[in-house]
Amino acid sequence: MAEALQSVLLPEVAKGRACLNCGETLAGKFCSQCGQKDAEPHPTLWQLVSELVGEFVSVDSRHLRTLRLLLFRPGQLTRDYLAGRRIRFLSPLKAYLLASVLLFGLLALLPRAHVSVVTGMPLNAAPAPAKHGTEVSFSLPERYPVFDRQLQAAAARAKANPQAFAEAVRANVPRVFFLLLPAFALFLRLFYRGGWRYLDHLVFALHYHAFVFLDLTALAVLRRPWIPSAVAWVLGPVCVLGLLAYLPIALRLVYGGSRGRTLLKLLGLGALYFLVFVAGLALMVFATLWLF
Repeated sequence: MAEALQSVLLPEVAKGRACLNCGETLAGKFCSQCGQKDAEPHPTLWQLVSELVGEFVSVDSRHLRTLRLLLFRPGQLTRDYLAGRRIRFLSPLKAYLLASVLLFGLLALLPRAHVSVVTGMPLNAAPAPAKHGTEVSFSLPERYPVFDRQLQAAAARAKANPQAFAEAVRANVPRVFFLLLPAFALFLRLFYRGGWRYLDHLVFALHYHAFVFLDLTALAVLRRPWIPSAVAWVLGPVCVLGLLAYLPIALRLVYGGSRGRTLLKLLGLGALYFLVFVAGLALMVFATLWLF
């Protein structure tokens, strides 16, 4: 009787078969151990086509759902992730990495700015408009508190090859942002303590930075000459407003709190992060000069 009932309940493809991937005994069309679907080892053309279409639809739907919440529902993606609703969206780290690749990959394809390296001023890098495109000037000190001879020699090489030095700096900018993520999460932990773990704040930081990268990507595209001026005039302010409004809206949705308290915490969070961001960029230029 039990065998007859089992033969009715279990699909034909699963009877007495083992998973071809992990060897687990199958109890249905999908392996309970590794999740692979049971199928013949020699696929038909229809199986190949259906698998291809299924994979594309699955990936695209997750990307689109993640993008929609990330852009138009500040904080909702973090809220869903921390509530355990994760299968329909990209992981926070993957969303951050894809947005980072999109932004810095686009910037790498844009026309190069004219670069100059001068000495005798505090360590900084300031872009300025030029007659033909953008000019970036790196101002380096004449003397250094440590390793003065080595850094002066590196500064001379940078002055002789300003474009190569600028490329080395540009390549390190994504690393600075990635290293600043733990600092941003730590600052969130300082302002939001009760019931929140550090990794919860790190998820928020990943989602927020992913949005910032996507917003900056849109602004970079809108500055291209092939974008109609009317489109840039309308969407440009929307992107800038989004950068300003996204964080306070996301903070209230994820962490709660009144508008007044959120504003105070936002000011403190912004001040701390700005100081660390400027220090991180300066250290990055210093380290790039040391290794140049």
